Amino acid sequence: MSKDKVGALVILVLSMAYGTMALNIPQPLGVVDSEVTPASLPIALSVTGIAIALLILILPAKRESFIEAFKGLDFKRVVYIFLLMVGYGLTIEPLGFLISTVLFLSGGFWAMGERRIKIILLVSITVTVVFWFILTQLLKIYLEPGILYYLFS
Repeated sequence: MSKDKVGALVILVLSMAYGTMALNIPQPLGVVDSEVTPASLPIALSVTGIAIALLILILPAKRESFIEAFKGLDFKRVVYIFLLMVGYGLTIEPLGFLISTVLFLSGGFWAMGERRIKIILLVSITVTVVFWFILTQLLKIYLEPGILYYLFS
């Protein structure tokens, strides 16, 4: 089994679990008749992940043993990204969405090998602010401002 197939299998399982959880997202009272609900994006992401994973699993690939599929993988980087995700989840309430997301993206870029601080900060700040604007101003979704916001306002 190739690295691509192992990765696709993991994505398939995670997408199926994510989709199952997305189906249990409660619907607010005024949104029941709406075409777009809080579960719409998670369900779409789940379906997309399942479709892509199935395509990778079905389409032919070069032959490789299961053990060879894991050779050469950088597990240290995987653990670092996992710890970044846990840290993001733990810091989003005290630091708020903006600061936590910038720190998470910056750490992720660093973990992936980017070492130019200007690029890391420019991209992570820009992506975070654009995403924040879309979610809060256009879609009217509440994002945690953080305890620091309340302390300094």
